[in-house]
Amino acid sequence: MTANRMLDTSSTELERPPRRPLGAFSVRKLSEQILLTGLVVLAFCLIWEGLSMLDPFFWPEIILSRPTEIFPAFFEALTTGFVWRHFWVTFQETFIGFVLGAGGGFLLGMGVSMSPIFRKAFYPLIVLFQSTPRVALAPIFISWFGFGMSSKVALSATICFFPVLVNTITGLTMIEENAGLLMKSLRASRWQTFRHLRLPSSVPTIFAGLKAALTFALIGAIVGELTATNEGAGHLIETAAFQFRMDDVFAYLMMLAFIGLALFLLAGWMERRLIFWHVDVDQPI
Repeated sequence: MTANRMLDTSSTELERPPRRPLGAFSVRKLSEQILLTGLVVLAFCLIWEGLSMLDPFFWPEIILSRPTEIFPAFFEALTTGFVWRHFWVTFQETFIGFVLGAGGGFLLGMGVSMSPIFRKAFYPLIVLFQSTPRVALAPIFISWFGFGMSSKVALSATICFFPVLVNTITGLTMIEENAGLLMKSLRASRWQTFRHLRLPSSVPTIFAGLKAALTFALIGAIVGELTATNEGAGHLIETAAFQFRMDDVFAYLMMLAFIGLALFLLAGWMERRLIFWHVDVDQPI
């Protein structure tokens, strides 16, 4: 009897396919995405280069520089300390604006979701300001705070404030009905319900707002620098465009794109570490 069980167990273990490690699976998925994205970028660059060589009226080469001119300018910008000093100013504005805007949005979202009276009083105003284009506030902030870093931080914080606020309110107010009834049956207080039910269930929604706000903060800083400043990445882009150095303009835009991608990947990494039970392991990034 025991021998038969041992044989059955050993045969079952032999028939079971070996489990593939998760790390190798993630590396394979990431490699596939890099390959596919690289092919798309290569095809796009080839089409761009061909149109620039033909120089049709709808694709002027003087405005849209060739990729063979943009990539050397990009690598030259990466090795120039002068460029990195301006990008460091933009990074500071982005980081400070994100901390102030996201922190304020999260705290106000907690207050709105915890108090029904507070929600009735403030939510219509939140919807009103949410529908207002915050980029149009750039001249007001520059007149208010001046041409220094403060106006860019204020614009960056304002732009990334509302995504976090709206997602925090949505995540904290939308809970499962059965879970809410269970907390009521256990006679949990409002703080206990918030701590053990509302906040844990809202973390994925709040993180979605944080990921969007992180890139919006960079956009706000660049818009403020394009409006009026003498430093930052926006100033470099404006100066190069005024001098028709379009290869440098696209090189700076590529640097900003990679910085935005790095910020998005950082937010995604933090999300996978903090709410690992919610993120799909098949996601490549």
